[in-house]
Amino acid sequence: MCGNTMSVPLLTDAATVSGAERETAAVIFLHGLGDTGHSWADALSTIRLPHVKYICPHAPRIPVTLNMKMVMPSWFDLMGLSPDAPEDEAGIKKAAEN
Repeated sequence: MCGNTMSVPLLTDAATVSGAERETAAVIFLHGLGDTGHSWADALSTIRLPHVKYICPHAPRIPVTLNMKMVMPSWFDLMGLSPDAPEDEAGIKKAAEN
């Protein structure tokens, strides 16, 4: 079974799509910039597999440099779109730890 998600903060409030039968697998699906897990949970419910639980966590709302510091759901800060743009290494590590 998929087990209890309460020990992982981002999963506590995640949108989920339960399987119709005993869940023996789980897919954790991360949304893109400015989105939430809810829209992807809706989409994933259309391809529901009977033994799979889909877990769609929501990114924290943070200021995003790329978007003029607008506060929006984002797993980490984005400074630019070019391949040589600086990266938010600390934010990426924090997202991976949660």
